[in-house]
Amino acid sequence: MRNLKIAIMIMGLCMSLSLGLQGQSLSLDSCLTLALQHNAAVKNAALSVEMARMVKKQAFTKYFPNVSGTALGYHALHPLVEYGIDDIDNATARQWLHNFYMEYGHALGIPESLSFAEKGVTVGATLMQPVYMGGQIVHGNQLAGVGVEAAQLQYELQQQEVLLKTEQSYWLVVSLKAKRETVMAALDFLDTLYRDVEGAFKAGLLTRNEVLKVSMKRTEMQSNMLRIQNGIQLAQRALCQMIGVPYDEQLQLVDTIPAVMPVPESLYADMEEAVANRKETRLLQLQMEATQLQRKMVLGEALPHLMVGAGIAYGNLIFDDYSTNGLVFASLQVPLTAWWENSYKLKEASLKQQVARNDYEDYTEKMSLETMQVWNNLQERYAQIGLAEVTVAEAEANLQTVRQNYQAGLSSVSDLLEAQALYQQALDQQTDMRIDYRMAEVRYRQLVSK
Repeated sequence: MRNLKIAIMIMGLCMSLSLGLQGQSLSLDSCLTLALQHNAAVKNAALSVEMARMVKKQAFTKYFPNVSGTALGYHALHPLVEYGIDDIDNATARQWLHNFYMEYGHALGIPESLSFAEKGVTVGATLMQPVYMGGQIVHGNQLAGVGVEAAQLQYELQQQEVLLKTEQSYWLVVSLKAKRETVMAALDFLDTLYRDVEGAFKAGLLTRNEVLKVSMKRTEMQSNMLRIQNGIQLAQRALCQMIGVPYDEQLQLVDTIPAVMPVPESLYADMEEAVANRKETRLLQLQMEATQLQRKMVLGEALPHLMVGAGIAYGNLIFDDYSTNGLVFASLQVPLTAWWENSYKLKEASLKQQVARNDYEDYTEKMSLETMQVWNNLQERYAQIGLAEVTVAEAEANLQTVRQNYQAGLSSVSDLLEAQALYQQALDQQTDMRIDYRMAEVRYRQLVSK
């Protein structure tokens, strides 16, 4: 046991000496900053905001004309249009032309038939400008704006979640290190006690059974030390992964458990106002707005669509000579039978609106209950800190009394070991209560935006 204590002290000394060379010290604020910078979930949420902005920019382009260019070339096996003397319906005219062609056609170089559109090319451009699309363009842009705001809120909520988890990981490491100090103090106590009972046994004042009790308690404490050391290592690895830094066995956390906690009353906020200001509430409102706009988009499918346009082309698709031509046009599309299908789409959209309203009412009520529950939990944790402090004071006084009685021969080794175990348990509970209150405080501040 003595060798174990010496080894632990040497290891701690080496860690302290090497901090300037290898170790790093991190405060809670620095960990929170690093987590926001390096956490993958936060990065993805930021990318989602950018994607939503791109969707909004896409929707904005629908206000402007759509210009497209075309090019066409062809070469047919036979002329697409061919007309000769034999194609004339009037027999008299056909016979007269046939006789005329036989007598003069070859001499004059007149072909027996006319043909064109055998080959050609053309290039052109078309411009289409929406005039009225049933409100789909306007509502589509509004819907894209809702998407951007929703993505931004999701990003902020993701930041809150990462900050909460990071702080939980930070205080877990701090609490485990505080418990390690408690175990170290207990080991010091057991070392001294073991030497005392060993000497008393050799003097014939105690039995081997009393020595064995202390030895077993010391072995139990060694196991606790190993378990806590492993817990610290795992907790530090989790913290390093969360904040995006390489794992360092010599990592030192600057902040410690506050000895004095703020009273809950200094943090109180009106519950209804807190729920109304929560980002989740705004998201539910945006969900209702989105379903309303989606219904208007569906309605726009059933309304007339009016577009105007212009086109220009250059080529020789039909005749051999190249020429340029242009035109302007208007297009009016009036859905007729589509109303049948769209009537069901509108009913579906209305049902989705009702679902969004139901979700809003349901989740706002749940958020009110959650806020009340977290507030009650905050008060309970604060009261438990006071009870834990009283318990620690009583356990410490009891340990001193039992130790004095033991030295006077009025208490047994078992009584002393039990008093020491109760004192250690009280210290661990006090650490847990302070950490629990700290986390309850963080959660409540998030809910009420303080």
